[in-house]
Amino acid sequence: MIKQVLKNKFFYFINYFILSSKKVNFKQFYIKGKINIVNKGHIELGDFFKANSGQKHNPIGGDSALRLSTTSSGSIIIGDNVKISNSAIYSAISVRIEDDVMIGGGCKIYDTDFHSLYLKDRLKEIDPNVISKPIIINKGVFIGAHSIILKGVTIGNSSVVGAGSVVTKSIPEKEIWAGNPAKFIKKITNQ
Repeated sequence: MIKQVLKNKFFYFINYFILSSKKVNFKQFYIKGKINIVNKGHIELGDFFKANSGQKHNPIGGDSALRLSTTSSGSIIIGDNVKISNSAIYSAISVRIEDDVMIGGGCKIYDTDFHSLYLKDRLKEIDPNVISKPIIINKGVFIGAHSIILKGVTIGNSSVVGAGSVVTKSIPEKEIWAGNPAKFIKKITNQ
């Protein structure tokens, strides 16, 4: 018991230092493991942020740490009471996650293609035709483990994304979507 309390305090101070040194705006947080931050733009964590990060902190996504990365023009804004486990969020423009969202182990959220579709552009030192579009994950969304959310997607309030899904287009509120690419499964009616 005492060993676990000391370990939790150790990670709190490590993560406090990481968040502060990477100029992340944050309030109260609880992170199991060590978070990985690359902040060239803007990152903001809401109140009561909870996360797992690392091999020993989630049995179904512990193969990676929690990574939040922005380019100089990117921003990641995370609302209050958000829970994320061992996932990667990368922003070249904007990723906004509203309150009460849960993101399962090993998810990837990318607002950019990273590379052009065309070989001649990819071979240039600076790829001129990379497409990036904002992502919005609205209040109360649950994203199942190992899902991928791609550029330009908005997920409506209280919707659910099934585990292992690849979301390439927006999802209305209170719906369940799953698959690759993710497709409508059913409405959520008793909320």
